[in-house]
Order: sequence, then structure tokens, then C-alpha cells
Amino acid sequence: MPLHDLVDYFNREQRRQYGTSIVPKDTLRMRDNTVEADYAGLVLRSRFQPILPLCQEGVYGHEALLSVHGKGGPLSPQALFMIPTSADEIVYLDRLCRTMHALNFLLQPDTGGLLSLNIHPRHLASVRQDHGLAFEQILRQCGLAPEQVILEIRHDPAGTEDPRRAVESYRRHGYRIALDNVTSTPSTTLWRALAPDMVKLAPELETAERDTVLDSAARHGTSFTLQLGLTTDLALRYGLSHVQARALAPPAEGLTGPTWRRGAFP
Repeated sequence: MPLHDLVDYFNREQRRQYGTSIVPKDTLRMRDNTVEADYAGLVLRSRFQPILPLCQEGVYGHEALLSVHGKGGPLSPQALFMIPTSADEIVYLDRLCRTMHALNFLLQPDTGGLLSLNIHPRHLASVRQDHGLAFEQILRQCGLAPEQVILEIRHDPAGTEDPRRAVESYRRHGYRIALDNVTSTPSTTLWRALAPDMVKLAPELETAERDTVLDSAARHGTSFTLQLGLTTDLALRYGLSHVQARALAPPAEGLTGPTWRRGAFP
């Protein structure tokens, strides 16, 4: 399906599924060969940041990051997700962002590897059952499969949200799972329940805590590890498998493919 037709299709489906009270008009649109979205008068765009392996043949990909702009200038994604007032609205907004990212990923040359997408904690709490099914149908329309997607679930050390039921469903549909922004060692129960494919450590994690988390990751079979913001030499020193850092490759509209990776890691 041509991209313009795909955008029109998703706009129709959103109105049909969520109703005109939540989706009063078309929200996805093409602009300058990219797809952007409108929500509550704000413009949403995609930025992609490479997740790069420290060995030549390692699995690589891109995290889709949300860029939000209003009349007064840029806003944080956190501010955007404060706007919805109902469970249906939060589910709609979260899926809208991921649909936009998938469409923009589709627009790129085939150099992006895996697509890594953030799941908002309020979305996990709002979907009642069969997490991942609706988004799988969206991905299929974009020519993507769940196996090409990493879903990032933010670590909640306070335990206010329980993602286990959602993750079990995501895995049944074939998605990979990343535990994001880890600020302390997750419990053994959480490790076993989530069995994440990737762990992304928070930039502020200190040496002792980092070593404990990495030991736990190794014991529980987590293959991919990185600490956000670390340069290549430090990541190698700490025994990490990947890097994701603005100093190496900042978020951009386009993807950074294998050629860049070969140049960065001879």
C-alpha cells in the first residue's frame, strides 16, 4: 500500500476505533517526506538514535524518540503524556506515537536493524487484555513484524506498576523486551518475569550498582546491555554489549546504518 494511502487508512481506523470525541480529525499527515502527528494542537515528530553493538556482527537498531512542538516551542514527552484524562485517550496517544514511528521507520532505507519503541507506563495500566495485538496489526500494515521490534518498558523501582501480565502477552506476539532506565538492581522476581532481551542502565548508575545489575543480567540470560550516554571505551571497559550516546550519534530524522557502524567500530 502506498504510504499516503497507509496514512489515510490509519486516520480512518483511529476514528473508527476511538470515536470522534478522542479523534475529531485526521492526526497523521505527510510533511517533507516524513510522517508527523497532531495531538491537542501539538506537533509530534520522530527522531531515531542508533543502538550500536561493540562487535561488528552484533544486533543493532534504532530507538524512536518523540519530539513535541507547540506554539511556544518544544515540550517534553512527559508533558505531552500529562494531557490525556482517560484510559482510552492514553491508549490512543501511545499507539499514535508508535504508529508514527513505525511509518517513519518504514520510510528509511533498509539499514535500521531493529526498531526500539517506548511503552508509556500509563498505557500498560490502561490496556485490559491481549497487550500487543492491536499494535501487531498496525505493524503488519507497515510491512513490519513484532520480531523486528523491541518494546522498552521503564524500570519502576518503587513497584507502583506491575508490567508482568503485559510483558507475557507481548512475548506471545513475538516482541523483544528491553528494561529501560534501570536505576537500581531489579528484584529476582522481576528478572524472571520479564526475562528482558536488553537492559538499558540509567546514566547516573554508579559502579557498584552497575556491576550488580550486570551480574544479574548475566545470570538471567539477558544478552544485550548498555548504559545510556557512555562512550565506546567506557562501555568496553565495563563489559557492556552496546552503546547509545548523543556524543556518538545524536537523535536524527534519518537512520544511521551499518556503514556508520563499521566506521565507528573498526
